[in-house]
Amino acid sequence: MLATALLAGCGTPDPAGGAASPAPVAASPATTVETPLTSEATPSPEATQTPGSALSATPDETGAAKPSAGTNAADVVFARQMVPHHLQALELARLAQTRAGDPWVGEFAAKVATARDTDIRTFKDWLDMWGAEPLPRDHAMPGMQKRAEIEALAKLNGSSFDRKYVTLMIEHDNGAIKLARAEQAGGAFEGAKALAVATVTSLGAEVKELKKYRALLD
Repeated sequence: MLATALLAGCGTPDPAGGAASPAPVAASPATTVETPLTSEATPSPEATQTPGSALSATPDETGAAKPSAGTNAADVVFARQMVPHHLQALELARLAQTRAGDPWVGEFAAKVATARDTDIRTFKDWLDMWGAEPLPRDHAMPGMQKRAEIEALAKLNGSSFDRKYVTLMIEHDNGAIKLARAEQAGGAFEGAKALAVATVTSLGAEVKELKKYRALLD
């Protein structure tokens, strides 16, 4: 099995690694993360989109939140984006836990689900504090998969599922890394900036492990 090959070649793969679940930087009360997300926030002039730039905040992403002292519009945008982005990772992980052919893929997905759930709770706490709402679940962002891609993945099983899932997750993680780097560059809230750093580190480790696994499939 591919899992055996990984053990022989480079030790037991730990795609999420020690960094896959960055420690939350804000207290996180039990919050249900399955509630459909909507956004009816009023556009803010503090962030506008540069043509051709996927990382610039649109008026719709900035919302009408009034950040507290030590917080700026980039922090709000980051939190609003990352909730639906991580929710999609959870959706993909749940598919993997029932359709994956290789146990390694199922184990990787379980680690992803735990890490993303923790971060979602933290982001939602911040948004509550700032009076903002997450973006809709399928909001277009770097790394977000279109609904048709997810529906196609849901029809697969076994090795064909494994290959597709790994490919989609590499794209998804790389997109989240771009969003986190934008927060690192433009954010002001120390908690969000720290979580952005942790996200870049942990998801970067995930991408390396996913690419290593995918190489065994080729």
